[in-house]
Amino acid sequence: MFSVLLAAGQAVLTIFAAASLHAAFDELGKQFSTAHPGVHVRFNYDGSQVLELQLAQGAQADVFASADETWMDAAKRQGLITAATPFATNSMVIVASHVSAVRTAADLAHAGVTVLLCADAVPCGRYARELLVKMDAEPAFGSGFSAAVLRNVVSNEQNVEDVFAKVGLGAADCGIVYHSDVASRSDTVASAIRVIGLPAQAQPAIIYPIAPVKASSSPQLATAFVAFVRSAPGQAVLRRFGFGTKP
Repeated sequence: MFSVLLAAGQAVLTIFAAASLHAAFDELGKQFSTAHPGVHVRFNYDGSQVLELQLAQGAQADVFASADETWMDAAKRQGLITAATPFATNSMVIVASHVSAVRTAADLAHAGVTVLLCADAVPCGRYARELLVKMDAEPAFGSGFSAAVLRNVVSNEQNVEDVFAKVGLGAADCGIVYHSDVASRSDTVASAIRVIGLPAQAQPAIIYPIAPVKASSSPQLATAFVAFVRSAPGQAVLRRFGFGTKP
């Protein structure tokens, strides 16, 4: 079946991937297609919570790559995937509009600053809130820091790409995104933002898992794509796009 599909040029591999993987997975898809002539790789990028819901509602996919283990575990509990395995890590940074007064992480808590986060159900939103709570224990920020920042949040977005884009367009002073979102971008939106670091000791453990979808119409290809992402060439691509490699 596998070889027949390839010979006929009809193999389509559908990847449901967290929005933060967009640039890296586009490149991985190109390389996978080159190595597997006749295979077309198509992607559905969104928040991991949206993708898991789509799978649960019967959407067709071959591979699911989540930005956290929470939504992968939810897919596993519902019998939607086969065995999941970690393939990348990440960290968080602040992106600030060039016209904003935000220059340091402490500025997030200042009155009048407008902040964008992902919604709490979205991995990037949950990670950001974990980080802010940890910063409460840091002498440089102090107790109440996270509460002050959350009072400044003007919108909770459904994926990290929306946070990045809206800050770049000046819709808010700043937002919290993944390091990978800024590591390799050179577009006009990236040129409109400044990147501000966050304390290493407050960073949450960000682990990306990947798994073949149990209802995949191309299970061999799905398994091959997962293996490629975790291979040395696949990991090199992820590093180039700002991710840490598999834990």
